Amino acid sequence: MRFQFANRAVSKVNFLKVGLIWMMAIAFFILSPLNGLAQQPTPTGNQVDGYPVVLDGKELFRVRDGIPKVASAEERAKIITNRVIAVAQSSDIQPADIKAIDLDGESVVAAGDLVILTVRESDSKTLNRPRQELADQAVQRIRQGIEQFREERSFRQITFGILGAILATLALFLLFKWLSKSVNGLLVRIRAARQANRLDLRFQNTQILGSDATAYLLSGIIRLMSLILTLVALYLYIPFMLSQFPATKPFAQNIYSDISYRLNLLTDGFVSYLPNMITLGLIAFITYFAIQFAKLVIIELGRDNAYPWFYPEWVRPTIRLSTWLLIAIACVIAAPAFPGFGTPAFQGVSLFLGALLTIGSSSAVANAIAGIILIYTRAFRIGDTIRINEIVGQVIDKSIFVTRVLTFKKEIITIPNSAVLSSNVTNYRATERETSDHLVLHTTVTLGYDVPWRKIHEVLINAAEATPHILSEPSPFVLQTALNDYNVAYELNACTDRADLMPAIYSELHQNMQDFCNEAGIEILSPMYNAVRDGNHSTIPENYLPSDYQSPGFQIQRHS
Repeated sequence: MRFQFANRAVSKVNFLKVGLIWMMAIAFFILSPLNGLAQQPTPTGNQVDGYPVVLDGKELFRVRDGIPKVASAEERAKIITNRVIAVAQSSDIQPADIKAIDLDGESVVAAGDLVILTVRESDSKTLNRPRQELADQAVQRIRQGIEQFREERSFRQITFGILGAILATLALFLLFKWLSKSVNGLLVRIRAARQANRLDLRFQNTQILGSDATAYLLSGIIRLMSLILTLVALYLYIPFMLSQFPATKPFAQNIYSDISYRLNLLTDGFVSYLPNMITLGLIAFITYFAIQFAKLVIIELGRDNAYPWFYPEWVRPTIRLSTWLLIAIACVIAAPAFPGFGTPAFQGVSLFLGALLTIGSSSAVANAIAGIILIYTRAFRIGDTIRINEIVGQVIDKSIFVTRVLTFKKEIITIPNSAVLSSNVTNYRATERETSDHLVLHTTVTLGYDVPWRKIHEVLINAAEATPHILSEPSPFVLQTALNDYNVAYELNACTDRADLMPAIYSELHQNMQDFCNEAGIEILSPMYNAVRDGNHSTIPENYLPSDYQSPGFQIQRHS
């Protein structure tokens, strides 16, 4: 128990460390560009609209005229801003002390002895408003700005800010804890479902992904969503924390402005893309029902031999081909509605994929076409015993690109469909399936002329009937295929319904032929005959030989 508690404590500490590192890293990347943004004045000015007087990032009013030979409008606005900031930071001056005084045809806005600004007749003419009204408006806005400036920096507001930051941090911690628990729970469920093999992803009886691949995909999606939620929470948490304190409030305002700008862009993009989404939805809807209709028609064509020209084994591959064909047509029609269609990036990717398919997939296309031809020529099925050149075995897989054969030696050989199509394919099961006949096994033995052929026929037929998996009906028979110089060739033919056991049947048949021939006194040996001819006669034509010519006899000499 003590060891488990220690492990849990260590895991919690590691989790907190990792979480703290993530928070610091993300905060660094988010805040790194904001220092420059915070230093920029929030409101901007120009010659037409005037230059703003700013307090704590908020615009109080604008200055449009400068003082001739003294300060421009921009410089005048900066001087007024500095004086307002000085008054706001001075605890000796109250907002009520700020007043507008009429002096020598000018309205002076001052706080005690400190002059903040002077409203001149030029200002009145520029704004087309009375000078005293402009001064009173400036006093009111300066008072409101200073009151708000001091209120935000009061002990009460600082206390509320600290409390809000603590609550936000606690809420973020609880969110991370709940998110971690939820993600771990989902991953455990996915792992259990994968072990139970319940995550197969199928589409119309076609397995798209197995349990392992689906579990890997779902786990990745869940982890990605967890990371996205974490980043979103931090992206909202950081500006909220910064907005609780006056010194960091400009950072928060910049972040909130950025969030608002991006949300507006996202909303505008979604609204502008909505017609294309509706178009894609209609195309998907029509394609789905077109696939279902094609499936019903194809199933009807292959039902109970209703159409002799359409074989039942064509149903599944035809459904697959029609499905992929309809999907390809739908993709071509829907391509203009895809995001980014017509952009240089989209065109570049399209050209790259086209070149890749053109250059590197010639053999793949040839194999795919050959696979389709093999399907509709009905050369063989899965489970058939076939011969392709020197390869004999059972077909265990028949895909669009390759055919896999399990030989009698338990070797799995993969043959490209283009090679299969260009070779002669012998199917040992097709006769039984299509004509209700049986496969005929045959073997040849040569025996001498001295053995009666009727007896040989009887012995060989008995040997065949004693062999397992040789059918008695139709009965075995013997053909005499050749009358050679020294022997007769007898071909034993016997029917079987187990083409998958040909090597074993041939072996037992040969054993029985040996045994039955031995029991019948028939020697399985092809005789060879040699004749000695008299070659002493001269090879000179007889016209040239003397009339009394006689062939010399054999001479045998004895040497002691």
